[in-house]
Amino acid sequence: MHGGMKIYRGAAAAARHYVEADRSRADDYYLAEGSGVAMHFAATPNSVEPRADMDGETYERWVAGYDVGFDKLDQRMPPKGRLRKDDKGVRFVEVTVNGPKTWSLAAALHPEIAEAYDAAQMAAAEEIIGWLASHATTRVGPRGNQVQIPVEQIEAAVVRHFTSRAGDPHRHLHLQINARVLVSTGSTTGSVWRGLHTVGVRDSLEAINGIGHAAVMTNPGFREALARRGFMLDADTGEVVELAPYTGAFSARAKQIEANVDTYEAEWRSEHPGEEPGPALRQAWDRRAWADARPDKVVPTNGEELRHRWMEELHELGYVSPAPGAPLPVLRTGAVDRDGVVELALVRLGSRRSAWNAADARGEVERIIASGGGVVDRAVRRELAEDLTARVVAASRPLLPRSDVPEHVRSFTSVDVLAVEHEIVDRLATRAQAKTITVIEGAAGAGKTARLAETRERAIAAGRRMVVVTPTLKAAQVAEGAIGAASYSAAWLLHQHGFRWDEDGRWSRGDSVPDVSARLRRGDLLVVDEAGMVDQDTARALLRLADETKALVILVGDRHQLPAVGRGGVLDLAIRYAPDRVQQLDGVRRFKDLRYAELSVRMRTGTAPGEVFDELLARGEIVIHASDVERTRRLAAEASVGKLVVADTREQVGRVNAFAHRIRKATGEADEQVLTAAGERLGVGDTIATRRNDRDAGVANRELWTVVSCDRGALTVRGEAGTRVLPPDYVRRDVELAYATTAYGAQGATVTESHVLVGEHTGAASAYVVMTRGRERNVAHLVAESVEDARKQWCDVFGRDRADLGPAHAREAAVEAIERYGPKARRHRPVPSLPPEFDHRRPAPSSSGPGIGF
Repeated sequence: MHGGMKIYRGAAAAARHYVEADRSRADDYYLAEGSGVAMHFAATPNSVEPRADMDGETYERWVAGYDVGFDKLDQRMPPKGRLRKDDKGVRFVEVTVNGPKTWSLAAALHPEIAEAYDAAQMAAAEEIIGWLASHATTRVGPRGNQVQIPVEQIEAAVVRHFTSRAGDPHRHLHLQINARVLVSTGSTTGSVWRGLHTVGVRDSLEAINGIGHAAVMTNPGFREALARRGFMLDADTGEVVELAPYTGAFSARAKQIEANVDTYEAEWRSEHPGEEPGPALRQAWDRRAWADARPDKVVPTNGEELRHRWMEELHELGYVSPAPGAPLPVLRTGAVDRDGVVELALVRLGSRRSAWNAADARGEVERIIASGGGVVDRAVRRELAEDLTARVVAASRPLLPRSDVPEHVRSFTSVDVLAVEHEIVDRLATRAQAKTITVIEGAAGAGKTARLAETRERAIAAGRRMVVVTPTLKAAQVAEGAIGAASYSAAWLLHQHGFRWDEDGRWSRGDSVPDVSARLRRGDLLVVDEAGMVDQDTARALLRLADETKALVILVGDRHQLPAVGRGGVLDLAIRYAPDRVQQLDGVRRFKDLRYAELSVRMRTGTAPGEVFDELLARGEIVIHASDVERTRRLAAEASVGKLVVADTREQVGRVNAFAHRIRKATGEADEQVLTAAGERLGVGDTIATRRNDRDAGVANRELWTVVSCDRGALTVRGEAGTRVLPPDYVRRDVELAYATTAYGAQGATVTESHVLVGEHTGAASAYVVMTRGRERNVAHLVAESVEDARKQWCDVFGRDRADLGPAHAREAAVEAIERYGPKARRHRPVPSLPPEFDHRRPAPSSSGPGIGF
């Protein structure tokens, strides 16, 4: 499992429609397998109890918050406490229990694998329900003085689907936790219904995904069924090795069907404004999309025929059944290097974030167990995971010296994470005192690049060399063209000087002989551009290198733009500990419209977002769409003519790309000659991005190109860096359509006009960045029921700050979370002392363990 979480707010009838109709029609072939729309479970911290399946009417009442456990003939079905009657109340929290596409392909080939896979998924779902029953909370007490208490009982619905929206094999479960939970009052009144603390569940996603993944990966029945048919799982990805080469073709077909349905819906909505399509119409679209995508195939009329279609496609692609496999190893818990697992889990946790909670630790432990490759009894694995999680938490360092921290608050870190930040602080403070560091901060379009170009001229006149490093190779190429100085990715420069890091995030350093161009000398200027996006491990290494070579350091960036992926906050630390060395650039030069320049500054600081929205709307720079499909189609149209289009998620970007490619193909501006491993079809005329640095091919990650020719899978492409030839293997694995991009792909770009998707995943930093790329025009696109709804969404965006700015900032965030959501109900236990590592005067010692072995 690697999916996200949905918190459903809305009408119960709409949720019923979602599970009954808003899915692939191919699932209709399986309706005879069960009489209910959803399975129903009740769970306490000690047990998970299945209840009678729910039909559509019962499920709708369950979503609305009624106790459907009462006799259905008794029409009372009492409400679970005081219920919200409006369409915005939280109804349930949903996660998807799924796996790699190859698992569903294997199940389509062999009924015994399908049976074992279904059983493994159900076991995983029940285990997740049980874990949530043990860890979910609700909040009680007067407003402003609430505390969190554990729940006594939760209820869950499980909806089984066998196919994807496009009708391809995709066995998965929708697991929904009802928002009404039972809690004990501790008084004579007994138990009462309260609202689930959804933030706590959301912050437990790592544990949920980890448990679901490990429960299936280590399931003896599922793994043995696979092995009997010659299938083996990749320990890291979980993919069925023998089926992985064929998923691209299935994904391509699925993308085509999805794009067909989106096209039909967009056309229908343009002809029926203000109306909503019904289930019958959606069914007709699905059948038509299937027929249009498979013009040479008969649309299946039953489940067995559908399964045969999948098998035919696999064999047409060259699939040959493998020979039976070897017996599977059994995970012996006594042979597990528990200290090694703890060390690895802490390294992995610390490589991604500054602070974590016990759920994050549980998720990491489960993934490590799953990667061992063995099978194990569910109860044995759970006991092992709980023991290892407890050890990881015990080995972590508490950020707060208090005993009432709710479990979901990320309040743990590690000695190594603390040590990195402390070393950075010491080196920054020392340089500030010696006046060997300069910090340049300015808004988007304030002229930071022009300032660096001027600095280079002065450096040359003084006989100094200026070397620029950036977070990515693509950014380095842009910087070199704009500034004229030698520019490299920070990773390349550090690698030249012996710094190494493994796939888990461990850093080390060995002997090296750097390339002549990478050597720094006393007095050289080491410029770190986009310093706000540099993670702390990289920053520490760069500062060490600068101190060793006696180079001067210049940090350039903007704290209000996109943060580092992982532990960041380097620019914040520099401004805090070297305040006398900071140069703030005033004014914004990028935009032709001076009024928009003023608005961009207000977006940067988040000042009066409602007023900014009103003015943007009046200027025509806010566009409100009635549905997501209409927004996607509009953005694809803009992208297809070369305008910058930015979306929040990879899924959103993919849908815009697919639409834009279809537009260009329909007009004869692009064709289809290549199928990528991700299932994208592309060809001559398409805009693509290379997604992996490759010095042999001369391309960088996120670099944009236009395809000019195709020869047996190899692409000749042209971009700002010239013409390149991409070999077939690189094209298949590391090329994608790039009519749209994410905010991280857009930072640093300056264009004439940009269009931005704004939604629930948009944060303040990304909104500011993407709304400042266009010199002449920047347009935000929202899906909303009204202008008031759109305005609220816009204001919510500028209240979101998801940046990880280091452990010191994480500690402040933990305190704020406790104040906002309430502390854990107090119990009599000793209060932990604040760890000495929080003393910023001296760095804590760093440690590094060996590894892990099973």
